[in-house]
Amino acid sequence: MILLPLGILFWPDTPPSSAAWIAAAILGIAATGFAYILFFRLISRVGPTNTIAVTFLIPLFAVMWGGIFLGEIITPRMLAGGLTIFAGTALTTGIVSFGRREKRA
Repeated sequence: MILLPLGILFWPDTPPSSAAWIAAAILGIAATGFAYILFFRLISRVGPTNTIAVTFLIPLFAVMWGGIFLGEIITPRMLAGGLTIFAGTALTTGIVSFGRREKRA
């Protein structure tokens, strides 16, 4: 609803085809709806901290798919950013921890 005024203001001269509307609806309902179902199931099974790690990895997959399917060049800077994201995700989920660990009795 918030974007509706801008959509009307910047409406293209040639309106989208019915195929484009159907494709947008399918993406919205099938892809996004399915992703939300998986996301909320993941929250209930592994908890919110581990679930949010999935969203941290989205940029890495975007770079990977761009390299594979679009022939984009992966730069050393992208690799360094990817390693930073992996390290942050590992720390957040507890796969890697620094500091003292308490011994269990």
